[in-house]
Amino acid sequence: MTSPFDRLPQSSVTQNAAGESSFNGPSNKQTDDGHSSYGLSHGHLNSSGHSNGNGHAAPAYMPMTTSTPVVVDDGDDFDLSYLFAVFKRRALTFLGVTSVTALGLGFWHMTRPPQYRGNFQLLVEPVTVVNKLDLGEAPFLDEEQTGLDYNSQIQVLRSPNVLEPILADIQEQYPEINYGSLNNSLTINQQGDSKILSIGFRNESPDATEVVLQELAQGFIQYSVQDRQADLRRGIEFLDEQLDAKWKEVEALESDLSELQKQHDLVDIETVSASVTERMNSMLAEREALQVDLSSLRTLYDNLQEQVGLPPEAAIRITSLSESPQYQAMLDEYRQIEQDIALESARFQADTPMVQALEDKRQQLLPLLQAEAKRILGTDAIDPTEDIGFQGEVSQSLVQQLVDTVNQIQVLQTKNQAISQVTSTLQGDMQYLADLGRNFKQIERELRVAESSFNQLLATRQQLRFQMARQNAPWELMTPLTSSSIVPVDNLPRKLVLSGVVAVLLGGAAALLQDKLDKGFHSTDELQEATKLPALAKIPYIKALEEQSLMMNPALVTSLNDLVSQRPLLVNQDDPVSYAFAEAFYSLHTNLRLLGADKPVQAVTISSTQPGEGKSTACAHLAIAATNMGQRVLIIDADMRRPTQHIIFGMANTVGLSNYLTGNAKTLRGVLEKVPGNPSLQVLCAGVQPPAPGGLLSSKRMHHMVNTLRRHFDMIIIDTPPLMSITDAKIASTYADGMLLVAQIGRTPRDEIARTLSDLNTTIQAPLLGLIVNNATKVSGNSYYTNYYHKEYSSYSQRAAS
Repeated sequence: MTSPFDRLPQSSVTQNAAGESSFNGPSNKQTDDGHSSYGLSHGHLNSSGHSNGNGHAAPAYMPMTTSTPVVVDDGDDFDLSYLFAVFKRRALTFLGVTSVTALGLGFWHMTRPPQYRGNFQLLVEPVTVVNKLDLGEAPFLDEEQTGLDYNSQIQVLRSPNVLEPILADIQEQYPEINYGSLNNSLTINQQGDSKILSIGFRNESPDATEVVLQELAQGFIQYSVQDRQADLRRGIEFLDEQLDAKWKEVEALESDLSELQKQHDLVDIETVSASVTERMNSMLAEREALQVDLSSLRTLYDNLQEQVGLPPEAAIRITSLSESPQYQAMLDEYRQIEQDIALESARFQADTPMVQALEDKRQQLLPLLQAEAKRILGTDAIDPTEDIGFQGEVSQSLVQQLVDTVNQIQVLQTKNQAISQVTSTLQGDMQYLADLGRNFKQIERELRVAESSFNQLLATRQQLRFQMARQNAPWELMTPLTSSSIVPVDNLPRKLVLSGVVAVLLGGAAALLQDKLDKGFHSTDELQEATKLPALAKIPYIKALEEQSLMMNPALVTSLNDLVSQRPLLVNQDDPVSYAFAEAFYSLHTNLRLLGADKPVQAVTISSTQPGEGKSTACAHLAIAATNMGQRVLIIDADMRRPTQHIIFGMANTVGLSNYLTGNAKTLRGVLEKVPGNPSLQVLCAGVQPPAPGGLLSSKRMHHMVNTLRRHFDMIIIDTPPLMSITDAKIASTYADGMLLVAQIGRTPRDEIARTLSDLNTTIQAPLLGLIVNNATKVSGNSYYTNYYHKEYSSYSQRAAS
């Protein structure tokens, strides 16, 4: 079988203006050995849409495979099958921990000296029965506690306060017994719901067991008496404290009440309040009577003023002047002169001397009248002419009555004003006494309550003293203590069985812990469940791969018999495990073809999450299996950082992918190398390591190269660097129809594959076809597969020989 490049003339591989290689010559459709070249004769479609050799456009490949990968679920749920798998994986740890624990516990139990145990029973009276007193309505007693708290009582019996006095007597005979050993060997339990405590003790010496039990019985009975009396004493001490505090409260309230009485000079606040109220009522009645008198006097005043016709001030002046004899004499003279003027005016003219003389005399007398009025009244506010006229018209009695009425009204108004002031003062006193009365009542009420509580506490203390005086019933020993009651308690078979159970549990826990700390996958099913990806190949573990790079012979088979027997395909033909290894890659090739029955997978990238998981070895063996199935295969070593394919196939790696992408190699013919003995398999080595492999992989020259190679090979396998923190694999996947992810059982970490799948879900363009599970199984030489295969091969060989 020859390479398609061998059938092209040297001039058929040219270079375009961009420096990219192209193939112009025709392609053969059949190899030298009669096998069809799928990449050329069937016109496979490439990812760039270029012609595939038969004139038809090649649309982008859309595989009918897997769904989007999900993040690894590192759950903590366990089922029975998972536990069996864990114990199978961790059998060494499980058996080791179980054996060591079982042997250790068994040795420890078998070397222990025999133990002796004894016990006694105490009839316990509930503490509440002893202390339940008829205390009336004492607020400080808890009525809800109606029985002994046995759990608390057992803890008290185990406490140092109870055991140390008993231990002092025990140590006089057995000083080696201390509080820790006594407490650890002591058991105290309640017998069901009864009032009986069962106390037990175990020791290596029967005599020591008997002595300890006797001291415990005496000590617990003595404690019961002291405990009950202590409860009553504590109750009396509490009551004494309460009585002292309550007595101080009574004294303080009495002092406050006395101080309040002295401060306000009051003995009985209610009597004083009644007296003030009575005075207030008297003042209100008197004011009502004054209001009636004032109303009647004002009516009389209005009538008199209407009759007199003068204001009260003028009437008062007239009355005062009428009581002066000198003023009356001068007034009479003045009236006489006016009469004379009236007579003379009737006889004479006004300007006659007689009339003028009288006028002058009247004018001289008028100032004298005013001066006299001023002297009497002390004011000039009087008109003698008017007053003189009034003196003749108004009765003197009316004027006097008017004046008296005015005086009475003024007196009553003054009295009413004084009553109002007294009433206002009494109202303030009543409000003050009301506030003061509330303070008195509050203090008196608190004093009554304090005195009542004090008397109740006195009665309660008296009852407690009575109960303490008649307290003489301690706990009662129900079973006698004798040497015959001390019996051996060792049960070695039971201890050994329990030790075995404990050892199994510890072994299981150690196995689960070790498995939990292991972050790798342990089975193919677990890997598939976590990633939700199909396992397209399950590669068994082969130890020989640690010494050699290939388990399959890279040379192409020449006959159907060799293909069926597989012996010429294997490097180690005598190793039956090699058959299962080779069959896994034939299964992988078949699964890849079945993934796209209508549009087969032509270009595939193979990568892993981290180095050392076997991706390069998988690429090489998949290529060998594909060529033996009649396909032309090209391996592109795109891992220009740490190339491997040239080592696997024993090539020089002087020129390769990096040389072609940088333009140092002008033609693809110069960088492709044939595998010796297999013209259908060629390798494009990585070449010289460039400074930036990612830039070369994303170049247009790389894109054009892959499209060109698609027209001349049935399968292109691209070996890429690990996906961990390197983008080369994701860049290379853009030229492929899908990606295969290699995962090694026991090596690939859960967190790494989770991060890888999450990153691929958002960044990769080609679909993730599935998993190649490395070290999936361990196939032995006597397995069913190898036995069956050898039987079939032997039968075929015999038929061929005949």
